[in-house]
Amino acid sequence: MINRFQSTNPPPRSISKMPKKVRVSKRSILAIGLAATISPVSALVALEPSVVEKQATRVSPTSTTGCSSTTTPGFQWDTKACSESYTASWVDPIGNWANPPKVNINVAGVDLVATVDTGSTGLVASMSLFPNHNFTLKTPTSIFYTSSHWLEEGYEEWIDMTFGPYGMKTKILVKDHEVCCPTFDPATDGERCPTSKIVDGCICSKNCPSSSSTSSGTSTVASRKLAARATVAAVAYMGIGFGRGDPPIENPFMDIVTYNGNPISDSFCQGYAITNTGLTLGLNKQSTDGFNWTPLEQNNTSGMRDWDTPPMEYTVDESPNTEGTLLVDTGIANSYFSSTPSYTSQSTFNVSFPGDTGKFTVTYDMSEGNTNSPNPMQPIAFGASSKAGYINSGRKLLNCFDVAYDPVGGNFGYRYLNDTEAANCSDYVTINF
Repeated sequence: MINRFQSTNPPPRSISKMPKKVRVSKRSILAIGLAATISPVSALVALEPSVVEKQATRVSPTSTTGCSSTTTPGFQWDTKACSESYTASWVDPIGNWANPPKVNINVAGVDLVATVDTGSTGLVASMSLFPNHNFTLKTPTSIFYTSSHWLEEGYEEWIDMTFGPYGMKTKILVKDHEVCCPTFDPATDGERCPTSKIVDGCICSKNCPSSSSTSSGTSTVASRKLAARATVAAVAYMGIGFGRGDPPIENPFMDIVTYNGNPISDSFCQGYAITNTGLTLGLNKQSTDGFNWTPLEQNNTSGMRDWDTPPMEYTVDESPNTEGTLLVDTGIANSYFSSTPSYTSQSTFNVSFPGDTGKFTVTYDMSEGNTNSPNPMQPIAFGASSKAGYINSGRKLLNCFDVAYDPVGGNFGYRYLNDTEAANCSDYVTINF
């Protein structure tokens, strides 16, 4: 879980329809990433964050099925015009979701292409993207990826951003350095990796859960280590996820102030939809047509409204149903499944998630492998999570489903695509309605 921005500084002005309360802390932002197989990467390449929930949330004990259907009597677009809506096409081809989705945004007057990540919350961009912007540089912060041991170093700032016709004032982590720091400890090291801990490079073996499974350069020459603290390549990363442990104020899409230069009005229905063709911000009857919705359990993150990730249940081979939560994560093409019940390379998973009146069940057959499987939702790799009742589907699930998030009513939607976007969806999806 990335606790991405923690600060004692209040926001400069009200920037959302929801009450705001900024957390009081200056500790490092620690990304508790799940273990993953990665390729060698230099200190100049920014890794895609791989984040997980702090704790899986169980389906309500009052549910008789484990996968309860929605009880929401109506949606905001049932009673409002919801005309303030915008759809952006993906900048680059997603290649059956092998590639991460990207959109055009403007930050501090600079046009950027940002990766859209539903598995994290918060805007991250390299300082080198803003040569003419004067940042305050008053609040050092960092992100440490435990799965790869890379430490992103930077500063927390408030900044203006636009996405199509929408204008927002949001927080950003402005990165200025990236280092390989396998033994980084935020409790003792603060926001920067001590020079004595910097190694020449991180090459993680499979899972890479600790420094013992990391190969690094052997040179101890101080100049080599200092050179590792290099300015990162120009990248932008936009986390729009929910239920990540961060307050909604960290999500740029929850910080909207204007539409076409005018104050946001009641014609804006907060929320977004993600499809094979692009991203819609501002929900309405047209963009939500055909979705099946499941209610989300509300949580309290630093005194602010947020929702847990959607419920699901799954079986491994012949095991009984296990209840938990599902994260549809556009930031990764691999998947993570709880290590219990145990499974092998020949196991079959059946993952069910509810809609309005029933549920969808998705089948994963690990014996089909990761590259040649006819299943369009099959991840490029299966990873194990020590967290009970937790599945991160990665983005390949989106070959067969569009998804939508309604933060006002607390609903998550699935729109089954059958075989229209990818072949063989119907062979791996069972519909029980």
